[in-house]
Amino acid sequence: MTLELNKLHRSIKTNIVLINDGSDDHTLARLMKMQHTLASPHTNIYVLNRVLPNARTGKGGALNYGLNFIQNLPTKFDTTHTIIGIVDADGFISADHIKMVIGTFENNPVGMVQTAVSMNSTSHNWLSKMQDVEFLGANSFMQECRNTIGQAIASGNGQFTTLKMAESVKWGNSLLKDFEFTIRGLLQGFKTIFLPQAIVYQEAVQKLVPLWKQRIRWCEGSMQCWVKYSKQLFLSPLVKNIVKTDMLLFLTMPFVSMILNVANSVSAFMQFNNIFKQKLLPVVMVFIIVLMFTLFVWSLIGLEYHQNDHQRSVFTCIFLSWQCIVYNFILSYIPYFAFSYLVTGHVKWDKTAHAQTAHATN
Repeated sequence: MTLELNKLHRSIKTNIVLINDGSDDHTLARLMKMQHTLASPHTNIYVLNRVLPNARTGKGGALNYGLNFIQNLPTKFDTTHTIIGIVDADGFISADHIKMVIGTFENNPVGMVQTAVSMNSTSHNWLSKMQDVEFLGANSFMQECRNTIGQAIASGNGQFTTLKMAESVKWGNSLLKDFEFTIRGLLQGFKTIFLPQAIVYQEAVQKLVPLWKQRIRWCEGSMQCWVKYSKQLFLSPLVKNIVKTDMLLFLTMPFVSMILNVANSVSAFMQFNNIFKQKLLPVVMVFIIVLMFTLFVWSLIGLEYHQNDHQRSVFTCIFLSWQCIVYNFILSYIPYFAFSYLVTGHVKWDKTAHAQTAHATN
């Protein structure tokens, strides 16, 4: 990252704040080594070490700890023109894309810019490829749609915010801290924008169990935000009605999906039963209609994926997007686990296991 920051114009003063959030491996030693070996005349590198019992309270707590450090630096920053970029330990963003982010702040009255997110390698296994389509295809498609209504959602990696917004909003303690940050910003009148041309690359979760744990945490976090902020969003005079609708629909989706899963299962059983009642033709027709509509929707996602990933052909991107139907089915029962955790008070922030490493950083 230091090498990329050194490629920026010298008028742009850069700092890197590395946070070790109570890791019990050799992370701190590695960060200290990086601080000395990556010394640069253009970039200051700081290493912060959180220790238990104050550490491991969630990414929001770690970010607020870093923000507090920045606020107490001897240098007094212009809060409107100082940008805080959040890149996870497994993430990478190029200098060219950082320049795009800076240009977006210069040309738009926003408090936050969210980049696109892609997996840094999709050749490991099928799950890696599906996550790449999910982030660079489906998520980018939804974020670009949100741009049309004047709002985007923070996605963690690749989240850039002005110091002014960070100081005013700060990160909460929900399990979906980035979406919570977006909502808290909305309630204070801050605007955000999605920048699809800039991409942060991160590691994919390559095993199903760690992926399930990650998504259960995200889903429970969304439910937490619904409980905590839905009323405030609905009543807020600072948020446009169309943005309110989008945010509230997003927060309601996990609850609705639990009902839809049951309804779909009942419908499938009834259609299967109709086959034995000599009603094969209507069943086949319904199946074909549903299948064609589903493939059409995911073909649109495939086209978005192709637009953002120029290395693959249109056919390959669409074929991968169709496979996401199976991927989504595998993840479709996550809301039940998340809801059970929510009602039983099971709130635990576990770091995401990347690359088969149980204690890797999220």
